[in-house]
Amino acid sequence: MKKVLIPNRGEIAARIIRAAHELGLETVATLSELEKNTLPAQLSDEVHYFKEGPFEDNYLNIPLIIELAKKYQADCIHPGYGFLAENHLLAEACNKANILFIGPSSDNLKMMGDKQMARSIADKAKVQLTQSWEGSIQNILSQAETLPYPVLVKAAMGGGGKGIQICHSKDELLKQLPVLSKQAQRYFGDERIYVEQYIAKARHIEVQVLADKHGNTLHLYERECSAQRRFQKIIEEAPAPNLSNGVKQRLYADAISLCEEIGYSSAGTIEFLVDENGQHFFLEMNTRIQVEHCITEEITGIDLVKWQFKIAQGSVIIFKQTDLRINGHAIELRICAEDPANNFRPSPGVIRSLVLPSTKHVRIETGFNEALEIHSQFDPMIAKLIVHDTNREKAIEKAIAANRQFIAIGIKTNGLFIDQLLNHSEYKKAAIHTLFCEENLHELSNSKHNDRFKPALAYVVYRFAKLKNHFWRQLIQFEFKIDDTSFIAELVQKDKQLEIILNNNAFQVKILAAKGHSLLLKIESVDYQFYCFENDDQVEIVHQLKTVAIKAKDWLPDYHPETEENTKNNGHQFLAPIPSQVMKINVKDGQEVKKGDLLMVLEAMKTENHIKAWKDGVIDKIHINTGDQVRLNQTLLAYRTKEKA
Repeated sequence: MKKVLIPNRGEIAARIIRAAHELGLETVATLSELEKNTLPAQLSDEVHYFKEGPFEDNYLNIPLIIELAKKYQADCIHPGYGFLAENHLLAEACNKANILFIGPSSDNLKMMGDKQMARSIADKAKVQLTQSWEGSIQNILSQAETLPYPVLVKAAMGGGGKGIQICHSKDELLKQLPVLSKQAQRYFGDERIYVEQYIAKARHIEVQVLADKHGNTLHLYERECSAQRRFQKIIEEAPAPNLSNGVKQRLYADAISLCEEIGYSSAGTIEFLVDENGQHFFLEMNTRIQVEHCITEEITGIDLVKWQFKIAQGSVIIFKQTDLRINGHAIELRICAEDPANNFRPSPGVIRSLVLPSTKHVRIETGFNEALEIHSQFDPMIAKLIVHDTNREKAIEKAIAANRQFIAIGIKTNGLFIDQLLNHSEYKKAAIHTLFCEENLHELSNSKHNDRFKPALAYVVYRFAKLKNHFWRQLIQFEFKIDDTSFIAELVQKDKQLEIILNNNAFQVKILAAKGHSLLLKIESVDYQFYCFENDDQVEIVHQLKTVAIKAKDWLPDYHPETEENTKNNGHQFLAPIPSQVMKINVKDGQEVKKGDLLMVLEAMKTENHIKAWKDGVIDKIHINTGDQVRLNQTLLAYRTKEKA
């Protein structure tokens, strides 16, 4: 192997690129034109940008993928997960083109990709199954009267938690079967569906396997994946807590038995449901690297992606089952651009400000490391945060801290939902099941900030920190509003201690650290972490992922210099309305702006003045710089209206 083509994107593409480079391989990433600023584009040796179009024309276009591999002289293809990762036709096309497919054989992919066929193979391998009803829709409907409701309806070729529906009655089943069959055809290209016994309060436990082409098959222990929304995982951990050794050993044995039954080679995952009595049932097999592979790597020290490459090339696994040990506990959080309070509706958009946790205590797997646009055509998962510690309690503490340090201003994420789940007593006791999030949705989606005084204090300190170098006064006053509540604050600096009178309540506050958007305060002997973001004429204060928007009263009204005296022969000139200091410039020469866009912020006498575009237009030239002191009527910038541009 010398060069690998990666027909994928986002964090998994970046993960594969890093592993390939460590193995001495060159890489070719295939990306959308929209993703030129992403990590895969930055990390890969070469990048091919797809033409704009549906996935069928690019990521799912097997002839094109093979053609690109030949064009860039890639001798192997790693598909990652999703897209074509479990498509046996891609593996077959690679074989015909003499390109190494980094994954299992096409036969393995074909057998386990079909859920009904996989169940038959599991049954042959004596792996316990839930009861199921298969065949045509008419055959299933003929048995509808006697089914033990509720039941699960599944697409035969579904995956990733998609193509699943719970039906609680015969009437619901009769109504949903034709609909679900059509959905299966649309999403997976196969209309076949089947009905499966529903396991109440089930835990979702999966076993990671690694098998080479020389008959060596090992398990790398298990992962707990019961924290789900809409049948899709959001928190995974390894090893599974509160699961007896007897159950674990049976899961390991069944996972290896299933792999040996089909002569499997590569990394793979066998997924099970475990009921309240410890009885387990085969769910499915994923014949690829999984999103949550990282936590297995953390507790075993084995790089699964590297071993995918090595096994595909014919290497023998160099360790035995008896060599493996579990080291501590690992947790993975899937950060998604979605709105939990609105049925987890996707939330694409532009990230205006991005804060990432320190990599000292957390492993971050993401497709970007700077603020950018999250596009609607891609999966909502935007990052994975992985923590590892000596035990589960410490790992949970790390996970909470890491999650609270991942902030994407401008879009909605499930970060607060995850925070409240990690802090839930049932999660801490490891007593949740696959429908726990759905049953507790209202509680976990609560985003109200009950204590407004702490964010208000943070706002006062934030304003003070910005203004303190520009005033000689010892006493500083602020007026602002949170929703409909008005606040008046007086602040006195005493050495490193601040005394703040906020709506007649006295607080002792000390600034422990202030860098970038981060503000660490000691308020009445307790430490608090805040993040502060300016957004036009308000400041957003984030505390434990809950956002409070604060509107200042001591800002001047927006300045619109559309008067005749501001119009010169060479276009419109924006003049300084008062002697002031330039605090912020939001635009650059040649930039198009819309009416109402914030152009710059001036500050004078403890008061901010927001200058906004009064019409659509173009910035001709900016005449000042951030930090400049400007005099009355000094030219700030030249501006052309859109009609004259």
